[in-house]
Amino acid sequence: MDAEWSFDTFNAKKMSAKEIATSFVTPPAFAALAGADHCYLIGPRGSGKTTLLRMLHGESLEAWRGRAAAELRAKITYSSIFLPADELWASQTNESNSRAAFATQMLYAFVESMMYRTGNYGRVVDDVHLGVALDHDQEVAIAQQCAKAWGLVDANPSFLGLQEALDFSLVQLSGGSINAHFASSVQDPLRLLTFGVRAFNRVAGQPHHRWALLLDEMELAPPEIHTAVVSFVRGGSADLILKVSMSPFDRYMDFYGNGGAPMPGHDFQTIYLSGQGRREIRSFTNGLWEATLRARALTFVPMSRALGTSSITREQTGQRTSGDEVNRLLRTMQSADVDFAHWLRAKRINLNQLGSLNYNERSATIRKIYPLLVFRDALLTFRDGRPVRRSRKKSLEPFTGASAVTTLLEGNPRWIKTAFAQMLNYYDERTGTISAGFQYDALVSLANRFESLLRVLPRRVTSAPSVPVPDLVDAIAVYLNQQNTTRFSADPQNCFTVDRNIGPDIVEALVLGLYAGAFVHVRDRRSPAVLKSFEGQRFRLAYLLAVRDEKEFPLRLGKDVRLSTILAGMKRGAERSPHSRQLQLDMESM
Repeated sequence: MDAEWSFDTFNAKKMSAKEIATSFVTPPAFAALAGADHCYLIGPRGSGKTTLLRMLHGESLEAWRGRAAAELRAKITYSSIFLPADELWASQTNESNSRAAFATQMLYAFVESMMYRTGNYGRVVDDVHLGVALDHDQEVAIAQQCAKAWGLVDANPSFLGLQEALDFSLVQLSGGSINAHFASSVQDPLRLLTFGVRAFNRVAGQPHHRWALLLDEMELAPPEIHTAVVSFVRGGSADLILKVSMSPFDRYMDFYGNGGAPMPGHDFQTIYLSGQGRREIRSFTNGLWEATLRARALTFVPMSRALGTSSITREQTGQRTSGDEVNRLLRTMQSADVDFAHWLRAKRINLNQLGSLNYNERSATIRKIYPLLVFRDALLTFRDGRPVRRSRKKSLEPFTGASAVTTLLEGNPRWIKTAFAQMLNYYDERTGTISAGFQYDALVSLANRFESLLRVLPRRVTSAPSVPVPDLVDAIAVYLNQQNTTRFSADPQNCFTVDRNIGPDIVEALVLGLYAGAFVHVRDRRSPAVLKSFEGQRFRLAYLLAVRDEKEFPLRLGKDVRLSTILAGMKRGAERSPHSRQLQLDMESM
């Protein structure tokens, strides 16, 4: 596998159903998504939303041969229709045409699913997921009913005829016109789909069979499509389930929580693919590690052995550390760093008596600050007791080893696959290991690619110059780096909150950065199901961005800082950094 493969190599949009199923590793979220409820699947770009939705489709389920395949396949008792978002929906001149574009592509995808289930693609019906045998007259009956309800008056009465008529409608829409009969039928697109579902079920003799519409990248859809989807989730037909994937932020989510609008946990489930728990991320990453080794025909070696474990991991899990690494670093930093020495005195911690600390006392002190000391020792030297940045890192321990790599990759399947592909180019089969240097090189390469992606994100606000996402990311990263590499603090600022002093251009950069995965929403029990406003919400940078030179920060949460405070500091230093000129202009306009 070429180490220079791009993110798009692992883009599920470009993969066949067989390719997706062959490489699929079941994440914890899949079982919940596969249930028979309406679901909103929320995560940034590359977090696996498209893969998860496509794995619910019959073709992928049919090709799936994983460990849990048979069990989960048996639980999916509905037939799926996969519909990716299309810019055609939003490019129409009016709402009626937008609904028509949405309806046309949705109904075309439904016809494809009917053809799949009935074996019209040369498959044997018995081998198709939820296959059903129809004779010619039954197909004609379904096609005639659908053509009449959908306003396709000239359609040939067959599945192929429906597809031809829908294709022709798309051609007309692309040219800015629309068939009058069809236009009159698309005011409620999902009712058209429900009619088709019921027509198929009646003729097939399956009156209670359920179908699922898998809507991908809903954030790209215009508001009228959101209105149709929201209305259906609240009061639509029981014959049809909606599984909707979207970015963590959506500007049309004002529907939720108001009056008769659908409510999370009652009308639909919300499944989050970012900010997952450590156990879920570790399990998923280990699964992809095993799958990557298998694809390379390499003998399985546990990730913890191949990438190693750092002293941070050993201390945090209570494992013994050879040569008393923890004590040695504590003493070194005590003698070198006057601020750390002062902290030890304030906490009345005697390094000669660490053995007297009970588990809770050690967790509240040594285990809490030890990762920070490892981070500072890697990046800093000390002169007269004050920190000075090293010209090169003393060690790579804060960013390498199985635990750190897992944390940095955040359970993002595209990042994981890309990083493992490069790391395994330097895999030593004799020892079954990858050195820390090669691990770090792969992570830095991945971070650089990610940064390049951020630089080409489209800017959706045209009324005023918008702040480039990389400039905002860098402003935050530099601030966090300074918090962690100047005077010692046991609880440095590593998260930020968005306050009301933030201008619309900064908000726009946050929207785009959240979509791309540069920012991660740190959720708590008071967080809304889907973000419709940033004010008062807590965020952090993606940990992958922590490996960049002079912008490093620890892979942990910490105290919060207001984003306006970060930007105010950036404004003061903007004259020293030509790349921050746009951010300075925005701050001056606030």
